[in-house]
Amino acid sequence: MRIYVLSGAGLSAESGIPTFRDGGLWDRYDVMEVCSAQGYAKDPQKVHRFYDERRRELAGVEPNAAHYYFAELEKRYDVVHLTQNVDDLLERAGAKNVVHLHGRLRHLRCLECGKSFDIGYESQEGKRCVKCGSLRLRPDIVFFGESAPEYRCLYTTPADLFIAVGTSGRVIDVADIATHYPRSILIDPARHKRITMLGEFDEYLGDFFDYHIAAPVTEAIERLEQLF
Repeated sequence: MRIYVLSGAGLSAESGIPTFRDGGLWDRYDVMEVCSAQGYAKDPQKVHRFYDERRRELAGVEPNAAHYYFAELEKRYDVVHLTQNVDDLLERAGAKNVVHLHGRLRHLRCLECGKSFDIGYESQEGKRCVKCGSLRLRPDIVFFGESAPEYRCLYTTPADLFIAVGTSGRVIDVADIATHYPRSILIDPARHKRITMLGEFDEYLGDFFDYHIAAPVTEAIERLEQLF
């Protein structure tokens, strides 16, 4: 059985990584100043400092039970992890087949030759491209306003089961995606309205899925296992 697991910020929230809807981090930063192409063009050093901090924080957190569960699924099924998260927690839990839809926090991308390379949890300061030696580097992150072409596989590559976990559906319409698969499962603690970039609809996200497990991610995995 081929399974697509689309994961969002809710998967890593229980490891201590804040979501965009959390307070704290986003009370201190204007998201468009540090996570947009315009913000990077205006003040690249501010953007680099922001992502340097995020890498340091990432080094101090660990995968949670849900990361390990979804990584273990690869041993039983043909699983593709499509994650909106830029962290490396799925990989650290043992997942091998991971597609990062929004880029990778540990990577920089060269603005001269396009090479992407891993700097671990270090600062970008003083780094040079490992291919051409250029100092013109940016975070290998899909900024707001940039395209995320990896999403196309959700519509073009068939699978037997689609699981959406920890994603609000605001970035991409997971309700619509769910209708393209024979079976679909949503893991979302609450009964949320369907909200996309086009606005809020008078319908519920979970209504588009065959199953809705209304529980926090780490609590949902036992109930998810019963559906296989």
